[in-house]
Amino acid sequence: MTTIHLLIEDDYVETFMAELPKDKISVIEEDFKANQTKLQDVLQSYQDHNSGFIPYYDSMKDLNAWLLEKEV
Repeated sequence: MTTIHLLIEDDYVETFMAELPKDKISVIEEDFKANQTKLQDVLQSYQDHNSGFIPYYDSMKDLNAWLLEKEV
């Protein structure tokens, strides 16, 4: 799939959305630019302080060990 960004006049948005073929097009986010900025901020924070993050695999191993401990 390809992502495109459109600027649509406010009074035409509802008509435009109703005319789109629902089986071919999905609306991702209305506030895409704000979410893109938030993502960039989080990624920059990770790059600046990556020692504070625990890799997913390591956290799952710790969770598994904890569950096995509680099972006994």
